[in-house]
Amino acid sequence: MLLIHERKLDDTLIFKMTGRFEFQSSAPFIGALDRITETHCTHLILNLQEVSFIDSTALGLLHFAHQKLSAIGGAVSIVNPHPHTQKILELANLPSIISIHNLEEQALLVGQYGCGPVTAMKCAV
Repeated sequence: MLLIHERKLDDTLIFKMTGRFEFQSSAPFIGALDRITETHCTHLILNLQEVSFIDSTALGLLHFAHQKLSAIGGAVSIVNPHPHTQKILELANLPSIISIHNLEEQALLVGQYGCGPVTAMKCAV
């Protein structure tokens, strides 16, 4: 089961996610993504600190989120994934399209300064 706690900060929507990010959590995640349009946000931060498991469906949903935000000139950032989750994200080559940060403050720079996966190091706090 995946719980998603949302908060909005300027043009950024932040999802603090808890639990297992897997096939069964696809509907709640897609529903949460729909709020990007409702809130007119162009940056999505996914805090994965409390996500204990991620599967291939979740990887596809992350790619879908990237496509959805890219279509409106936005970006997706991931914050503080567990080491095991980080390894899975790297094996799926997601860091090439979604920036990964240790701190939420670093991820917020993506929305403020347009730093993407390639330039995120230049924008580090």
